[in-house]
Amino acid sequence: MKKSFILLLYVIWVIFIMTGEMAFAATVGNPIDIDIPSRSILLRQQIIDETLDEYEESVVVKTGVDFEVVFNKDLKAPAEVRLGKLNAPEMEGQWNMAKLGITLFNRVEPYVKLGTSRLEVKWSQGNGSVTDAVDVIEVETDYGFAWGWGIKGVLFELDDLGLRLTGDAQYRAADLDVDDISRAGSGISTSNAGAEFDVEEWQFSIALSKKFQLPLRWQDIYIVPYTGLTLSDSVVDVSFRDTGPPSELLSLFDAGNDSKLGMFLGLDILTDLKSAFLFNIEARFLNEYALSLGATTKF
Repeated sequence: MKKSFILLLYVIWVIFIMTGEMAFAATVGNPIDIDIPSRSILLRQQIIDETLDEYEESVVVKTGVDFEVVFNKDLKAPAEVRLGKLNAPEMEGQWNMAKLGITLFNRVEPYVKLGTSRLEVKWSQGNGSVTDAVDVIEVETDYGFAWGWGIKGVLFELDDLGLRLTGDAQYRAADLDVDDISRAGSGISTSNAGAEFDVEEWQFSIALSKKFQLPLRWQDIYIVPYTGLTLSDSVVDVSFRDTGPPSELLSLFDAGNDSKLGMFLGLDILTDLKSAFLFNIEARFLNEYALSLGATTKF
């Protein structure tokens, strides 16, 4: 049974790698339950309540990674920037990020994130009626540097019910090099296009979670299902010059989120109560459609 569980995690991981659609975006979890894992990978102590001294309980260093695919995110831009019948630009892509956080008193966790991102936007522009596929402009980037920061904290707990309300605020940004441009199905050289592709995003979220201890035949595990809402916005600054003829500057005009309200469902998994490793899976809906896998360890 244990081997089957490990094999399942491996299969999920391989699927993400083979699709090439891995990313770290504004994942809310990893982990949503900030007091696990309770065992350190370096100190190898037992459960926190049994062995850690007062200082070690107060200050904990964690590292994590997230791999996420953003399948679709609609953007809001001026009327002359539309994607065919959808009447909205679209963005998709990947972010691969590492995370370093410091948990204070098992209540607050400030963190920073560093990694890479690759994104693609699609839109139509400037000819009045844009209902045909030939009007579509596509701009795709290469992998580039991305960074972010945030803070997570416990807002409220109901110990008798095992429920926890957690808040998270975070910012992320990327300045990417454009790798490919096409308009009406024809490629445009990037050498003289003066292309720019910058993204900034802000996100505030609130999550309700409950920790369960599941007794299995070979060992007990923790699972922490959670759900909640996000409020987010962005500035997507994409522009380039089509040297024509005629020469024309095309731009998204600093597009933002078409919908600012989102919803997410996630699950933290601790495969062994004494393990220093925590796994996370999360899906997001409404303002974007995305799926992420993550892992966290405690030092």
